[in-house]
Amino acid sequence: MRRKLTVLIMSFLLAVLLTGCGLKSGEELYALPEMPAEYAELQNTLQRLLDSGLEYAAPLTGANTQPVQEVDLDRDGVGEVIAFFRDSSSGESGLQVHIFARDEEEEFDTMTVINGQGLAVNSVTYAQLVEEGCEELVLSWQISPGVYSLSVYSLWQGGNQLLMEPRNYTRSAVTDLDSDGISELILFQLGLSDQSSSRAELYTEVDGAMVLAGEALLSEDLVTIERIRTSGLYDGGSALYLTGYAIDTETGAASSTTQITDILLLRNDQLVNVTRGEQSGSSTITRRRAVVPEQDINFDGILEIPVFTNLYERLPNGEICISETFYLLTWIQYDAEGSRHTQSVTYYNSADGWYLTLPEEWSTQIAVSRNDLSMGTTAERGICFYTLEKINPEENTSLRLEESSGLSLLTNIRAVPFMTIYKNTGSDQRARSRLEGRTMLMTGAENASYSVAFPENPWNSWTAEDVQSNLHIISTNWSSD
Repeated sequence: MRRKLTVLIMSFLLAVLLTGCGLKSGEELYALPEMPAEYAELQNTLQRLLDSGLEYAAPLTGANTQPVQEVDLDRDGVGEVIAFFRDSSSGESGLQVHIFARDEEEEFDTMTVINGQGLAVNSVTYAQLVEEGCEELVLSWQISPGVYSLSVYSLWQGGNQLLMEPRNYTRSAVTDLDSDGISELILFQLGLSDQSSSRAELYTEVDGAMVLAGEALLSEDLVTIERIRTSGLYDGGSALYLTGYAIDTETGAASSTTQITDILLLRNDQLVNVTRGEQSGSSTITRRRAVVPEQDINFDGILEIPVFTNLYERLPNGEICISETFYLLTWIQYDAEGSRHTQSVTYYNSADGWYLTLPEEWSTQIAVSRNDLSMGTTAERGICFYTLEKINPEENTSLRLEESSGLSLLTNIRAVPFMTIYKNTGSDQRARSRLEGRTMLMTGAENASYSVAFPENPWNSWTAEDVQSNLHIISTNWSSD
């Protein structure tokens, strides 16, 4: 198992490693911990590098952003120390990555130094890219604002071996898509002109070098890359989910509200974009309004992509219209052929920080409204759910449906309340959640209490226990690479 310890400063690591004993006197209480000799010498070496004019240049992004890190690169059970520096006097050629390894006396010696080009170390990733079993260094250099170059190094006979010459790219991913214990390196290139197609490039090691092993085209209307995640598929296996903003079909310009996801996987050792249509040149089946990000909504280890649907809203005057505030999300999983599989439907309340998983058949049968109460110590928001019912044609109630040509009217529909969920955040939140007719659902979540109330003749058979099991607090369980 890979052992990776990251440290902000070496003295912190040393203090963690100490087996300190009981202190008896005030003088001993304030004494600095005694450092193991090999770490003390390493700290002296690092200080001498700083005194020589170098400065720490920690990686800017990624999971490893400490200036000094300890990683078992050769997997011998003993960690190597990697330190990132910049020589400001050398301009854009002043980036240095120093690797220290323990010698026979268990002291750290300089093993090798990697010199880099650019303004900063953008990121570092440690991964096994070669069958021998060591961890390679995948180093990203920031050449200029928004321009990055990536290179790969491996430890070799007391030094380093350059496996991949610096190559410009837009984004990258290092992940084991086929679960064979060896990670794949994938560079994403967004086309900057009509002559340059956006693509994903797969690199594998051959005879001591990372070589291009295949390409997969990305969606032609993809203009940014916002998130890259590795996740499972509906029918098993792993894939890369690459999400970004798309070109607006009406204006032809980059959209800030429409997103698209390309799903890439390995098939017969070839990289394939399973959601990109050959005729459209785009993953149109994942194109959607950017309401919330894709996430593992049901916690089964597989990302779901949300599809936005407007909800009906009951207005104070009793009219019902398509809401600009309330919406449903249908959560979709994809399989290795790019086919869709609906997993759940949720009323997703981003403003209040919770969502409710609903029966799928409710999607076209309900409306909602919001009621706020702020008075003294009370801070309450209630979301009332209604069922839509046909009424006598003489009654003056209408359902307005939004269409591209304007508003069309549907008569003989009314909204009948069947459930209200309350969120209380005031100092009297517990008391409000226990008012007559309400049932407490949960408390303490983000300093709020939740409760539910039903009318005397509810539309459906849901109970407070059903609401409780389907009510979830929104948490950020997504990330980019």
